[in-house]
Amino acid sequence: MRKSKALGLFLLLLVYLFATALGTGLFLLFKDHVHVLINILIVDASATVFVWACGLLLKTPSTYDPYWSVQTFLIYLGLLVYYNNFNFWTIVPLIALAIYSIRLTGNFIMGFHDLSYVDWRYKMLKEKSGKLFQLVNLFGICMFPTLVVYSASLPIFVYASLTDFSYLDLIGSIVIIGAVFLEFVSDWQMKIFIKYRTDKNQVIDYGLWKYSRHPNYLGEIFVWFGVVLVLIIHNPIYWYFVFGAVINLLMFLFISIPMEEKHMLSYKPGLKEYIKTTSMLLILPKRKSR
Repeated sequence: MRKSKALGLFLLLLVYLFATALGTGLFLLFKDHVHVLINILIVDASATVFVWACGLLLKTPSTYDPYWSVQTFLIYLGLLVYYNNFNFWTIVPLIALAIYSIRLTGNFIMGFHDLSYVDWRYKMLKEKSGKLFQLVNLFGICMFPTLVVYSASLPIFVYASLTDFSYLDLIGSIVIIGAVFLEFVSDWQMKIFIKYRTDKNQVIDYGLWKYSRHPNYLGEIFVWFGVVLVLIIHNPIYWYFVFGAVINLLMFLFISIPMEEKHMLSYKPGLKEYIKTTSMLLILPKRKSR
């Protein structure tokens, strides 16, 4: 039964429905006792622990994989309901976040085979941590990304309670949609490359990937700076909320990208030259190899 894709997706859907119900209940329980942003943090962390625990029951660390792709959208939607603040200006960012979530969740569904699927990062961390893997799973694989996305999402959570909007507020949403489009194009070009490559050890040097080693990550980074723009263009007094997008950027620069490239260097001999001649993130002309 663990080898069934349909059953696996159904069980994950149940996990997330129960996690949403748990989060909603906790939010209502604490709403009169703590600040709304602290309340959201409690809810977010609790739902993360619940999803992690379900992974223990289902014997897979992959239950968390879809979490951060729907985290911001669902919380922002819940806050709009809480504040009863549905209008053109708040719905446009909601649509932008929905597009972002659909892209990520769709990628997960297409790549998901069954509950036995485990990302290479999980395997690596399990080998390194041994018996401590479940703690690494909880705090490293689950809780750390939750907190990064929470910090990067704070601007849109604040925006959900605001009024007195202007057309300039739309700039942030346009940046989000543009960034997701960049990710869509990167995904499409990668799929074409994988379909027609003649060797699994080949390095992509096609389309956007010819000028950036990680155009998909560049899009991801811009998504969260777009989220910041939604708020600080509305009112520059909130400029300090940029810290979440900066943390997300640093995570890619010093954790995600180095880890991924180190892994790929172990089986892609041509990657070393690709790294020398191709920009890490920004889409720039090729450098000459020394």
